[in-house]
Amino acid sequence: MLDRLVCSFLFICIQLHGQVGINTTSPSPASILEISSTQDNIHFGGFLPPRVPSIANRNSIGTSFSDIGLLVFVDEVQCLQLWNGTTWEDIHCLNEVSLTGVYQNFDLNTSWGYVSDVVFFDNGTDGFFGITDTSNGGFSNLTTLTNNFLGILDLDDEGLNGTPGFATITFNTIDISGAAAGGTLSFSYEFFEFDTGDDAYYTVIIDGVAQPEVQLINGLSDLSLSGNETVPIPPGTSTVGLSIRIRQDGAGDYAGFDNFALIPN
Repeated sequence: MLDRLVCSFLFICIQLHGQVGINTTSPSPASILEISSTQDNIHFGGFLPPRVPSIANRNSIGTSFSDIGLLVFVDEVQCLQLWNGTTWEDIHCLNEVSLTGVYQNFDLNTSWGYVSDVVFFDNGTDGFFGITDTSNGGFSNLTTLTNNFLGILDLDDEGLNGTPGFATITFNTIDISGAAAGGTLSFSYEFFEFDTGDDAYYTVIIDGVAQPEVQLINGLSDLSLSGNETVPIPPGTSTVGLSIRIRQDGAGDYAGFDNFALIPN
């Protein structure tokens, strides 16, 4: 009896450390989990990822940088999205989504995913790079941006975080091939007391080709400015992308970006 109990225990342990198969009794040894679409080659099924009704429901998922790869389908925007450690990134959106536009205002409208090549950080008044609002210390100097926005303060952060060079925020490439008449790309920006060496640029990528880079600000002697950038997207365009480059060193200088949108005509 004892022998049989030991053998049963060992068998269970082996199974727990082996491969798992669904609809198959012989999963690939290279896999942890293999799901077969059929058991009898007559009846077939597919893989249905977790679905959430809205962006608000998706945002209620507790995510951290270590959860990179988490996958959900968001019914509200009809997009399969992946958590990239910084934000939710569109893997694929159904065609009708590209016809209604994509947005990133860092609040509720976040269907336009993005990544940053510099990890967001918060070092208080010594340096900040990430999502914030005007209640956060000196970011109150940014008077044209509302609710949440992408904020920058001392991107070099005295060498503790960030970078002495440029940080680049790259937005997902969006398929707008269904919008025959083209569209409009737009966003808002504000800079407070940018000095020499503090600069910001953006580049629009149309059908995989980077358009001429546009300089938003060339910092000089506490230069402050704000505005809204609007870029027409030509008819017949298949894909659109966007990247923002910014460099800023020194406490007391603030920048913010908000209200990114790509809307078909």
